[in-house]
Amino acid sequence: MRLALIPLTLLCLSAADRPNFSGDWKMDADKSSFGQLPRPVEYERTIDHKDPLIHMKVRQVSQMGEQTVDMTLRTDGQETTNKSRTGEGKTTGKWVGRDLQLITTREVDGGEAVTREMWSLSEDEKTLTSVTQMKTPRGAFEVKMVLNKR
Repeated sequence: MRLALIPLTLLCLSAADRPNFSGDWKMDADKSSFGQLPRPVEYERTIDHKDPLIHMKVRQVSQMGEQTVDMTLRTDGQETTNKSRTGEGKTTGKWVGRDLQLITTREVDGGEAVTREMWSLSEDEKTLTSVTQMKTPRGAFEVKMVLNKR
């Protein structure tokens, strides 16, 4: 009987150890890298994280103007659908240890784009690092964005 309780206890402990991404985050341009993609002039995320739901507002300023996107994500493997000016994306999120993996698919340029994004939070909870691997009909890209809590 005691052995049956141990895995449940470990499951609860690991869930309690997961980070909470809530906060206002601003891109640290010097620590971020965009490869061949143009770097935004400004990038901010406002995140409200109440596991398994994450509500996020993204504000980005680029040479093409300002864009704001509101989205809902989940951490429990259930798919969410969000719309932006580039179309509709379907995202599935799940925990990988203390990191959150988000896989999004969308139709672009007559093909499919798939992004695999991994969020990690520093121990002091002041730095959110997002590493995104993108595969599109135009090629593969990697973006590393470092955001500081404001």
